[in-house]
Amino acid sequence: MASIMLQYDRPTEHTRNWNDYNGRVRDWIARLLQTPGAVSFIAYRTVDGASPNTTTMLEFRTLGEARKAATSDHLKTILQEMRSTGMDHPRLLVVERSPFTPEPLRP
Repeated sequence: MASIMLQYDRPTEHTRNWNDYNGRVRDWIARLLQTPGAVSFIAYRTVDGASPNTTTMLEFRTLGEARKAATSDHLKTILQEMRSTGMDHPRLLVVERSPFTPEPLRP
């Protein structure tokens, strides 16, 4: 399994783009899940105000599918729309699980 990790600062309630961003999030998630090869999506938010304050993971079956999606017009269009709402400091990474922890470790 491989993923596209997107890290960014979403607009806050103190910015004029807060409502625009929040009104469009569900559509972006649905469209991200329509990316060829995508199998799941999850998002995380920081709780202490750290930047980047949002990290998302779009998971794929293969590293090749994730790499292809990362450079696709489909994903570029979604990211451009997100930037238009004031998303700051976007960083897109293609990642895969470490061979040392292919599955989550438990205590």
